[in-house]
Amino acid sequence: MIHSTLSTLRRALRTADAARYLGISPSLLRKMRARGRDDPLGAGPAYIRLSPSLIVYEIAALDSWLDAHTRSGGAVP
Repeated sequence: MIHSTLSTLRRALRTADAARYLGISPSLLRKMRARGRDDPLGAGPAYIRLSPSLIVYEIAALDSWLDAHTRSGGAVP
């Protein structure tokens, strides 16, 4: 019973840990967040603002963002 309850909890990481998870610097992750979704250069992964100074990233959102940016083979544009 406890296991099923724990498996439904949302797992989230603070900016520094999310950046480490993605293999990028925290400053790059903050820059991507500041660009916003409509920026032609693209935005970073979805995030949750829990307070003015606390941002977290759900692991599922980080994985989705990585999947959306995965390329296979061919020349780099």
